[in-house]
Amino acid sequence: MTIIDVHVHPIARPMVQDPRNLRLLEQGGGLLPEDAAGQTILARMDAGGISRACLLGPNPRDGTTLTNEQVHRMVASAPERFIGFVGVDPVGQGADRTRAEMERAVVEWGFQGVGEIGGEDLLAPAWEVVYATCMEKQLPVLVHVGIPLPSMSLRHSHPFLLDELANRHRELTIIAAHVGAPWIIETLAVAVRHPNVYLDLSALPAIRKELLPVVLALCSEQGLEDRVLFGSDFPVVDPGRYAQTIRDLRVPAALRWALRLPKISAAFKAKVLGENAMRLLR
Repeated sequence: MTIIDVHVHPIARPMVQDPRNLRLLEQGGGLLPEDAAGQTILARMDAGGISRACLLGPNPRDGTTLTNEQVHRMVASAPERFIGFVGVDPVGQGADRTRAEMERAVVEWGFQGVGEIGGEDLLAPAWEVVYATCMEKQLPVLVHVGIPLPSMSLRHSHPFLLDELANRHRELTIIAAHVGAPWIIETLAVAVRHPNVYLDLSALPAIRKELLPVVLALCSEQGLEDRVLFGSDFPVVDPGRYAQTIRDLRVPAALRWALRLPKISAAFKAKVLGENAMRLLR
């Protein structure tokens, strides 16, 4: 089985400049590397049988010193295992530099997506260059939805923003991170309304481990099985352990009966763990 983690932050402790973010990241069970993030990520991938991982680029609101060049070097060090996503900052860099950065990442480096974006007003006119370039080059954009890092805006992390973005740009492929937790029902509603919205399961074990079976059952019930993606949110969650959790997952019979939830089939798990991402990525 091919397993793809679509949500990995290739950062190490010295890169985290905002102490508020560092405090939160350190709650992830000691996963934040002291250095050599790429080697730590590969080790956790190997432990869980994960084939490939999408390394996310910098976000101007994430309080780290990560650069797209650093992501490129990590991808180049293990191109058969890592997939690059380019970070963008159209507000700070302007339209021309942003488009050039995206084109370099895609054409020269072989990156296959954009993100993680979020924590600011993604409906502002400055962001249109990102969406236009994504649609032109058929790139998915991974959007933070849900509780953000302390350095990012909570007001701009609600799925209502995602709904408007998907409505404005119907040809834009959007990955909604974290299933929007804690606004999970609202985020599922956005995905039901818009066929261009995918959902990643990143960080759910760090929020509440009991959420996963209910979320997957609800996605199945709402006809979203082809648009759910495995993501860890490393270093917040251990990718290897999380992949194994999904492999072994069953919805307890009592819970299925109480909430009238469907079973989670092996075919659905295979889609979540890799098949959907393989279809989505170039």
